[in-house]
Amino acid sequence: MKQLDKFKGIAKTDLNDGKTCLLWQDIWGQDCIPQLAYPELFSFAKNKAISVAEAKSLGNFHDLFHLPLSEEAYNHYLILQESPDVLQLSDDKDTWGFIWGSNFFSSSKVYKQLSGHCAVHATFKWLWRSSCQNKHRVFFWLILQEQCLEEKTS
Repeated sequence: MKQLDKFKGIAKTDLNDGKTCLLWQDIWGQDCIPQLAYPELFSFAKNKAISVAEAKSLGNFHDLFHLPLSEEAYNHYLILQESPDVLQLSDDKDTWGFIWGSNFFSSSKVYKQLSGHCAVHATFKWLWRSSCQNKHRVFFWLILQEQCLEEKTS
């Protein structure tokens, strides 16, 4: 359970019946987490752990929120209300996959997603592509690393 938030950051659902997908905390539809995309609207939510199916079954979408809404929250409300994924639920079960578009797990893709992308200076790229011996590459890499550390501290 400790890793659930990280898993939810890489898993997304294709909504069908909406029973397994949480309205606010899961990635669906617009490939974003609604809680983060619409924080002002989320602050007005009555039930912060409601599924998409439960939200749809309420009948009136505005029953999900404490009223009155602020102007910014109302604008987010209009966007979320018109989302085609919420409007068109079916009887099939939700299907879960990964944000890279596959249903197959890839440890390298998860690692890239969780570690983020770090901008690398062109000098480092040039060094590792050079045709010198590995011991020379490592030596010059250490010199460059030390140089970079000195620049950051001064």
